[in-house]
Amino acid sequence: MRMGPMNNRLKISYLIGLVLIMPLALAETDTETESFMPAYDSNCLRNGILSLPPETPLADIRKQCLVKDNKPTEPSAVEQRLQSQRFNKNDQFSLQTYLPNYVLLDSFHFSGVNDQPFSDQFLKDERFDPLEIKFQFSVKVPISDNFIGVGDHWFVGYTNRSFWQAYNHHISSPFRETNHQPEGWISFDNQWNFLGWKNRLIDVGLIHQSNGKPGSLSRSWNRGFLRFVFEQGNSAFVIKPWIRIPESASSDDNADISYYLGRSEFLYATKYSDHHYRVMLRNNFNEKRNKGAIELGYSFPVHRNLNFYAQWFYGYGESLIDYNYLNNTLSIGVQLGNLL
Repeated sequence: MRMGPMNNRLKISYLIGLVLIMPLALAETDTETESFMPAYDSNCLRNGILSLPPETPLADIRKQCLVKDNKPTEPSAVEQRLQSQRFNKNDQFSLQTYLPNYVLLDSFHFSGVNDQPFSDQFLKDERFDPLEIKFQFSVKVPISDNFIGVGDHWFVGYTNRSFWQAYNHHISSPFRETNHQPEGWISFDNQWNFLGWKNRLIDVGLIHQSNGKPGSLSRSWNRGFLRFVFEQGNSAFVIKPWIRIPESASSDDNADISYYLGRSEFLYATKYSDHHYRVMLRNNFNEKRNKGAIELGYSFPVHRNLNFYAQWFYGYGESLIDYNYLNNTLSIGVQLGNLL
């Protein structure tokens, strides 16, 4: 028999009540000593029961929702994002955001645009403009929870990053480059503490990245990766090492891509009031011929879930066609939502 909405509300109320009275039931009674009754934030308890994995111990939920000094405990920025996504994961009409989603209407390349790969296709007086539009669309879909019984969460995701010569009417405003990135991963809940940071998630997965072009313009690679997500208050730190999956020499379009893009990525994100800051670093850790990239991002809200967004990229791999070209790009536009 299907349980109706009223029964669901009763069940949730029962669980919240159970969590609240357990400390009393377990406490030793002492008529000569005043007993201590811990207080909990009821909204936090409700969200925890609805969004956290079913195997989460009640003691962990109580600890997270304990009111200290008559003030509800504020979940970290990472925890709030996880709770929001897990609360809405069963909505069949919604997709979850993954990597940043933005449209940068003014993306200017101070080092010029990499024309060399397209030299055979241009006429004598044709070339790319240094000003273009850059946009990224990224979503993920939850597939399964606790499939192997260890607090595991299964996802697939897709990211599209495009570079559009929208203002270059001389060559009919083409899309200069579009990168497709499908991936799949398993995310494991974790509670390790290290130097004041909590390792909240450990992910393991596979990534394919390609620009979908034929012949000499083709760029692609496959990777296996680990991702460690650390949290502290309103900040997050992500370490993402990877291993490139080997390809045959005849089908490898970019054999030296790891030399330019490195074998790991580091991300730091934080927010102060409504201001969000983001730093991404990549490096090949080659002392003699060091290569890599840095990306800085800043955003603040302008209307509901729409944010002003500014981004600066310096290094290699802003796009696959430019994996071995040194870019220096400043972009401004809008971003939908935030990482935290």
